[in-house]
Amino acid sequence: MKIKTIIFRDASNPAQKKLESVICHAFSDLSGKTMDYPFVCDNLQQGMPEIASALKTSDMIVILADQTIYHEAKQCICKAFRFEMIHNEKILRLLSRMQNSERYMLHALMPKNAIAFPLSDGLFSGFAIRSKKQCIFFLPFSEDRTFLTIKKYVFPYIGKIYGTTLPSFDHYETAYSAAILNNQIDNSDIQIAVANTPLSRQIAKAGKKIECFNDHISFAPYDEDKASRKTVQQIAVESAEYYECKFGAAVLEGEKDENGNYTASIVISNRKTATIRTISSIPDENYDDFINTVVNEFFLMLAYELKKAPVSNELTDEDILKPKPAVHGFHILLYIVMFAAVFFATYVASSLPDTIQFF
Repeated sequence: MKIKTIIFRDASNPAQKKLESVICHAFSDLSGKTMDYPFVCDNLQQGMPEIASALKTSDMIVILADQTIYHEAKQCICKAFRFEMIHNEKILRLLSRMQNSERYMLHALMPKNAIAFPLSDGLFSGFAIRSKKQCIFFLPFSEDRTFLTIKKYVFPYIGKIYGTTLPSFDHYETAYSAAILNNQIDNSDIQIAVANTPLSRQIAKAGKKIECFNDHISFAPYDEDKASRKTVQQIAVESAEYYECKFGAAVLEGEKDENGNYTASIVISNRKTATIRTISSIPDENYDDFINTVVNEFFLMLAYELKKAPVSNELTDEDILKPKPAVHGFHILLYIVMFAAVFFATYVASSLPDTIQFF
């Protein structure tokens, strides 16, 4: 199956690099290729010729558009394909819950025969439209919508219409963050201790995708009964101290927030300072998706902190504990001087008379 992926992005948003990479791997696997980079562009003028070419050669066309260009891209593409556009009833019902819902009518516009992929708020809904030989997807391109739309709708839809069994989309997301961390651990060669909290089991499971994970990451004892008396930073530092590691970390699940969203805290400490982040789930994100998000965020945060770690000539506690060679250049010179002094003193003493009289 030949798949063409085209992305209309916001060039000023560096976070979208992650989205590009994960999507690239996912759809390359579907097409049976090792790597098939998407065509990435910043405006419609660049992308439309590529879409026209894909119509002639591809079985599946996946178009993703950043929110800043979403409505313009959707209308331009539908016009080019001569799709009749209507307001989707399902999306209209979702939008009706919002104040001043008439302001959001563009979000409900899509091709007449399309299968809609709305999230719970109805905004920036994706869709698929299929002919006998071709399937065209139009999806939002943003960190909080792309993965959820693909997990909830796109992969199940592809599996159904093509009769194929697909891996979970989480597989690609975790593989990306694991690769980033793996490269950084290789470069820094630093030991990390992670508090053995309940969420650390998910980290260990995902860590199987990292070749050097077990060589550099250890899990330190964690007393859940005493945890409430300590800050997250203290837990991370104690983990580092337990194994005499330069970095300590902890990932703790919290109570649901006032909106009923799942929460978790991630802390990574170099035993002097700490980076702490609290994560909340987003609409349409179930518990399993949220935990996957937390694990991936932990991997990316840890990679970033390791990258920032300065190369220091100061001795660490581990260096101090290591046995040092007994003889170095300065010590050899010192031994020669001491030997000469002892020899001279012995010679002088032997030349003196056996008894000395005092007057």
